[in-house]
Amino acid sequence: MDTTTTPIPSAAGDLAGEEETLTPILRTGIVPTRALSGGRMHLPGATTLAPQRHDTTETAIAIISGHAAILSGNAMQPFHPQAGDMIYIPATLPYAVVNLSHNASVLALVFRTDPGFDTDVHRMPELDHAARNQIPDLRRAHHKALLTRRSGRARRS
Repeated sequence: MDTTTTPIPSAAGDLAGEEETLTPILRTGIVPTRALSGGRMHLPGATTLAPQRHDTTETAIAIISGHAAILSGNAMQPFHPQAGDMIYIPATLPYAVVNLSHNASVLALVFRTDPGFDTDVHRMPELDHAARNQIPDLRRAHHKALLTRRSGRARRS
């Protein structure tokens, strides 16, 4: 298999059954990049990318499909991007990515100023508790919003 499309295990560690797949698309050793890398992130249903930070790397995440929450800062403040949104994460800002769906995957493109793609990931287990405490409520609110949207459409028809 071509090394540009071979999935790699995440250096971010485990939280809530994390099973995401990162597939580098651009990185040092594959293309002559000096300051940019990019990849595809697949986050299966009911999984979470554990809290982490990058010491010197800026990150941009483009949500392609699915329903995600980005938790950021030491309080793990939630932000709810939609498919098509781009999220910027400055260096040193702690963040986690939560798939709000129990079944559907989140698919995103991740771009970093780390030419090796995943070389400066630092897990932040001290924020696991703050993230873990929010996940059930975030998923319940997402599920409720989906049900409300579906029932609202049925009534109008």
